[in-house]
Amino acid sequence: MKTLKQFKEDGYSICLPQKPKLDTGIINKLQCQIMCPTDNVIVHVIPVSDYLIRRVSIVDGNGDLITSLDNGLEKKLVVVSSDLNLWYALQQSAVKDEEINIETIPGRYMKF
Repeated sequence: MKTLKQFKEDGYSICLPQKPKLDTGIINKLQCQIMCPTDNVIVHVIPVSDYLIRRVSIVDGNGDLITSLDNGLEKKLVVVSSDLNLWYALQQSAVKDEEINIETIPGRYMKF
């Protein structure tokens, strides 16, 4: 497990599903919990290729669609659906990249 800052320094980029299912109530609650953290914040990601194989549309940080023909797919990771609300809450908070832990998990353990 590495921090988000370490992943970015290694050239990785975090991507998201094109049409995420979000819950603003959960995001608001998570934002409150992030202000007074008691534990490490861990976001789970999987390689983008696992999503593309299942024909799930993925976008990068600029909103550009990712395809299997793109260069550097091995350096693109997707936030798993169960952590999307947490990811959006973190993006709206003042938490620094070095305080966010990223754990890469194999796609075979994920429900799509």
